[in-house]
Amino acid sequence: MTEAGKKALILGATGAVGKALLREVLVADTYQSVTTIGRREVKLDDSVPQSKLVQKTVDFDNLEASRSEMKGYEDVFCCLGTTKADAGSAEAFKKIDHDYVVNSAKIIAEENPATGGGLSPVHFLYCSSSGASKGSPFLYPKSKGETEEDLINVGFKRVSIFRPRFLTLEEERPRPRLAETIFGKIVGYTRVVGLHMDVPVAVVGRAMLHAAAHPVDATGDSDKTISQFVENPEIEATGA
Repeated sequence: MTEAGKKALILGATGAVGKALLREVLVADTYQSVTTIGRREVKLDDSVPQSKLVQKTVDFDNLEASRSEMKGYEDVFCCLGTTKADAGSAEAFKKIDHDYVVNSAKIIAEENPATGGGLSPVHFLYCSSSGASKGSPFLYPKSKGETEEDLINVGFKRVSIFRPRFLTLEEERPRPRLAETIFGKIVGYTRVVGLHMDVPVAVVGRAMLHAAAHPVDATGDSDKTISQFVENPEIEATGA
């Protein structure tokens, strides 16, 4: 059932997780409107209800020009991300995986201030990755860990961070990655023997939607951001 007046924003809805999340959000019909912001629009199957969907294209290198598009939301879902192979270099990867995410979050917090000051009332939900750590010597988990920390410090009332393990996709990418092909075979074996190393992107999407509908309450200082880390077992439990 739609919550009166509640609006959602999704960043990165063209990726595997973002597209799955968008489908779940539209089918669940819990928002008055759902807006996507990305470098291009999302193509959805006609079976997905789209009457409440608004799609906006932006230049992430010039977000200041799109401030007005980031105003008026209660829940913001972020699935922005890439790989070094797709980005072309470590520097380009970091710009997309970290800078675009954090810069977007800062503008969203500024454009959705609390009445009377204080933390922005927005609930920011971010899809990170299992093993994320700012102290990691490896590019991918280090970037995710740094992004997590920076998001918690942006100034939102709530930040929920999801750390799925290996993602199983709903559709094939145009250029399958060798590491994913090999790991996919390993994942298939572990599922046979009862070990879950993977999680379908649709399950991640439903887990993010569940967290938005059931926000964690504050247990300490109400002036501090409520941060929630959702690891793979909880993602599977709430997104099943």
